Order: sequence, then C-alpha cells, then structure tokens
Amino acid sequence: MTPRTSLVGKYTVLSLVLILSAVTGLSIIYARFSDTLIERLSGERLEAQLAGTANRVSAFIANRIYQLEILSSHPAMPLYVADGMEVPEGIAELVRVEADSPDLYGILFFDGGNSLVNLVPGQAASGAPYWQGDPWSMAGLPRTEYGRTEIIGPHVPDDGEPGFVIIRQRLRSLPGMEDPGSVGLHVRLAAITERVRLEDLAGATRTYLRTPNGNLLTPAGHPLRDVPKGLREGPEILPGWRIDYEIEAGHILNPLRTAQLGMYALAAATGIGLVAVFWRLARSLRRRVDQLVTGADALAGGDLQYRLGVQDQRWDEIDVLAHGFNSMANRLQQMMNRTIQSEKMAVLGEFATGVAHEVRNPLGTIKLTVQALGRKEPDQRRRELLNDVEDEIDRLNRVVSDLLTYGRASAGDPSCFEIRTAFRKATTLVEPESRERGVDINASGDSRLCIHANPEQVVQSLVNLLINAIQASQEDDIIRLRASTEGAFVRIDVTDHGCGMEPATRERVTDPFYTTRADGTGLGLSITRQLVLLNGGQLTLTSEAGEGTTVTVHLPRCIPGEPTSLHL
Repeated sequence: MTPRTSLVGKYTVLSLVLILSAVTGLSIIYARFSDTLIERLSGERLEAQLAGTANRVSAFIANRIYQLEILSSHPAMPLYVADGMEVPEGIAELVRVEADSPDLYGILFFDGGNSLVNLVPGQAASGAPYWQGDPWSMAGLPRTEYGRTEIIGPHVPDDGEPGFVIIRQRLRSLPGMEDPGSVGLHVRLAAITERVRLEDLAGATRTYLRTPNGNLLTPAGHPLRDVPKGLREGPEILPGWRIDYEIEAGHILNPLRTAQLGMYALAAATGIGLVAVFWRLARSLRRRVDQLVTGADALAGGDLQYRLGVQDQRWDEIDVLAHGFNSMANRLQQMMNRTIQSEKMAVLGEFATGVAHEVRNPLGTIKLTVQALGRKEPDQRRRELLNDVEDEIDRLNRVVSDLLTYGRASAGDPSCFEIRTAFRKATTLVEPESRERGVDINASGDSRLCIHANPEQVVQSLVNLLINAIQASQEDDIIRLRASTEGAFVRIDVTDHGCGMEPATRERVTDPFYTTRADGTGLGLSITRQLVLLNGGQLTLTSEAGEGTTVTVHLPRCIPGEPTSLHL
C-alpha cells in the first residue's frame, strides 16, 4: 500500500517555505533599512551639514571682504595706482602683511580702466601675473556684484594655470584724482572649494561648488566634466554661487548588498542541503516503514513467528515502534498459544473424563475377577500370568486417574506457606524411586521463601517434575532442586543431567499424551503445567540433547501475615 503523500516530503516543503519566508522577510527588512539609511543621509542632518558648509564658505568670503574693505578705505592705497608716487614704507609693510596669507596669491591694484598696474605677491604667488612674460587676463570671467564688492571669476585651473577668484573694491579717491582705481584680493580657488567638503557622513555625500558660469567644481578646485546623476541643489552662498551635492551611499550599502547575496547563497545552499538530507531520510524512513508494513501483513496473514530485525538500543521512534511491534507479536503469539491450549485442554478434558468413567468401573470388576481366579489357580505359571494381568489393570487404573485429574483440574484454595515444606514432602514421596535408580536429590536455596498457592497442587507438580528427572537420569546422577527470588515470584528450578531433549521434542513435551517412553502416559508435564497456571505461575523448560534439562516454575511470592494478590 503506497501512501498518497510523503510525510518527509511535507516536512521538506514546510522547511523550504520557512527558509523562503525568512529570506523574504530579511530582504524586506534590508530594503527598508537601506531606504531609511538614504533618507537619513539626505534628511535634516544633511541639510544642517550643508547649511554649516555654506556658512563656512560665506564666512571665508566675508572675511576676505572685510580684509578688502580695510585696504580699499585706507587713504594711502591710491598711491599704488598713481604714477610717480612713492608708497611709504609703513603702508607697503601693511599691504605685504595682508598679502602674506596662504589663501591669497597676492593683492592686485587696477587703474580706472581696470588695467592691472601694480601688485604685491603673497607667499602662495606663482605664475602670471607675478612672473614676467606670462600672459594674464580677466577677460571672459563672470562677474558678480555683491554690495560694493565685485567678485570676478572663477578662473578654473587649465594647462597648469592655477584657479583663482578676484574679490575687488573701488579705492577711496584722493584729492586731484578723478578715478583712483580699485584693489583686489587674488584668492586661491582651492581656498574656497576646499571649504565645501563635508567631513562626516562616512563620505556618503559628495559636495560641489556651482559657479556663475555653470562650472561644477570639486572640493579640490577641479572642474567636473560630467554632471553626476541625481545631483541636488544646495544652499546659495552668493548670487550665482551655490553648493550642489549628490548622495553616493554605495560604499556603505555595498557590504550590506554583499551580505544580502551571501544570505541568498546560504539560503540556497541550506535549501539544497535540506532537500538532500530529507531525500536520504525519506529513503531510510520508507524502507523502515516498509518493514513494519511487511511485518503487519505477515501477522495479519497468520505468521505469528515473524519478527522485525531490531537493535538492542532504541535510537529513534522507528526503533521504538519496531520493538513495540515485536513485543505485540510475542504477546499475540502467547495469547494465541494460550487460547489454543485452553481449547485443546477443554476438548481433551471432556474426552478424558468420559473415557475414564467408561473404563474405571469395568476395570474394578476385572481386577476382582482376576484376583479371585488367582487365589484358586493351582498352576504356578498361570498364577504369574494372572498377577501380570493385575499389574496391567493397576497401570490402566493409574492412567484413568491421570485422565480424571487432567480433565477435572481446578485451582484449589491457595495459602501462604514456606517452599521448604513442599520440597520436603515432594522429595519424601519420590525417595523410593530415586533410591531404586541410585539418583540423589539436592535441595538448596532460601528455605524461608514463601509462595501463595495450593500446597497439594504444588507438591503434586514437584513430584511429577522430580519423577521425570529421575527417569531421565543415570545412576549416581544428582538432581538439583533450587528456590530463589525473582521479582514478585519465587523461582523453582528442577535440573537433571540426563539425556536431554531435541528441539522438536522440547516444543511438544508439554502437549497432552505426548511421551518418549514406552510406559509413559504423556500427561505428567501437561498436568504439571496446568496446575502451575491455575496457581498464577508459569512453567518454562530449557534442554540440550546430551546435556540435561532444567524445568523452571515461577509461583507468586508472599510474606506471611500480609495480603497477597495473585499474578494471573
């Protein structure tokens, strides 16, 4: 019978569903986490960072404008523009100090026509216009008006030329000068762009400086050729000057994506492993279940000898079930054997009782007649023949008595008595026969043990067992009668060292009318077994051909003065 669905298959599908559910749940959590991370990177915190960056750039420009206002409002500054006029040393020293800033290339002076007429180089000065012969011009640079300040540029780095921005203001007029010109700070472009850089947020946000001419400058001051996708507008610094930014969270999310791919790979490997394990488990389980099904079919077909091959250790539930199956088969076989035996005993008992009644009365009459004839017979040879007839009548009478005992067997009144009492009576009754055959009987064990049974039936059972042992023994053999405790029972062993029995004989030796002796009735062990069962005990027999036989009887143990329950 093949099942429509496999239990292992169901567990496999359930396990895969659980794995897929877990992976799906983790994927959803990952997507939400990454979205939340990007949202936080581009949220209020980023706006605050951008605002701080814009303030930092604005403060730098404001400081330069303040520095420029000091210079442009000084009354001696026009001397740098006027022809033929000498600048006092103190004023020149002031200008050199202002120009000697790492953020400036120098300070430039222009006449009324915006032509460069004088300059003071700073410590960062390089290239034009500080080196003679290098061309320098502000033509084409964007100009932004910021109050009375003009911001010219930026000039982006190109062909080795440094990038710069000029912040310029008009000079205060001197008497007799119509247009005193202007002064400008030659500012390093990198001094502005480097203040655009964001130092935190793990580098997930990149900022750029947007200039009036549309250039997008990196924090290093270099123009960006390709506009990044997803570029966002930031705060404005000056008219036309703005901080733009892009969020690049890839280097933060990449480890997470790698972990996600690893999780998928692990889930796939786990799923494949589960399928392989469950497939092997299914084969093993199906094979073992098939053995159980085969055993059940065998029992259902009447093969009560069928047993499953199991180990002593119970490793799992199938082993436990197999042990339970064998235990059930053993009990079923015992129950069937008891049922068959009971039915057999009932039929044989009824038959034996009927035969005994029909035979006993004629035997009595025949025996009286033979005895009368023997007393009157003068011929010695005929008297011996009549005596032999009388002996056979006595033997037949014993057989009839056995038949009546077998057919009318019933449990007597049980009592609690010492086992040594039964041992003493039984050995006394068989002593003549044992002496005649030269066999000794050795009784041992705890003589104080008590059993709960009918004393007469116990003695009769022991006598039957001892007679069988005596008849199986040789001269000078010893028969051992031993009593010991075994759980709630008293164990009685009757052991001889006679000829023993073959397995086929051992299986049938307790059947009624089965005997291996020519003068036997085949009822001795049958009656003994019946009496033991009636007293709540069990009889088992072990024998090896040529080694001897041991008959073991278990009877309920008791303690004098305490209530006793029979183990039927």
